[in-house]
Amino acid sequence: MGNRERIIEETRALMNEHGAASIGTTQIVEALKISPGNLYYHFKNKEEIIRILFDDVERALHELLTADIEIPISAARFAGFYLRSLEVVWDNRFFYGGLLQLLRKDEELAERYRKVQAETIDGLEGLARQFVKDGNMEKPRGRNGFRSVALNTWLVWTNWIRYKQTMSPTQLVTREDLAEGVGQIFDVLTPYLDPDFERAARRVLARELSAGSADG
Repeated sequence: MGNRERIIEETRALMNEHGAASIGTTQIVEALKISPGNLYYHFKNKEEIIRILFDDVERALHELLTADIEIPISAARFAGFYLRSLEVVWDNRFFYGGLLQLLRKDEELAERYRKVQAETIDGLEGLARQFVKDGNMEKPRGRNGFRSVALNTWLVWTNWIRYKQTMSPTQLVTREDLAEGVGQIFDVLTPYLDPDFERAARRVLARELSAGSADG
């Protein structure tokens, strides 16, 4: 692994552990035992590194919405979508935990995030419509019912980490906290889901979370 890749991964690790606001280029070069000039040869500043890390978030969200889609969408794929979304949040928890501050400091990043957010909510709405077509979900009430379901799941997904941080005396978040967030999203959707489909999806969720906990 070259220095450029080492800088990217060390920045992610440090910010995931300590929070984005607590880590600057000084902490990064000290952790890597490289000179400041070595870092600045590859990156202008910390914000540029964060933009590159956000590339991974963009790719992951796109894949979540488009990969392995077969109609009708199975309960395993339904559960897998939210399980993989947990991985995206966990791998980049510095970003979700410090979202507002990061966006305020970097308008380029903020513009990219707004675009990804709009596209992802559209994708979630499309999935909800497909679940109804498949017969595994009731049509949400109201003229904007589908949009409301998509928006509510997005809000839980992207804000759960900050909720758990504020509830913790240490502001630390664990994988178990994020797994709880996936269950919370399921609870939001439960009133609309076919009971058999929901039970099948929750069995997949429980099995995969249990396996992940054992691996950890």
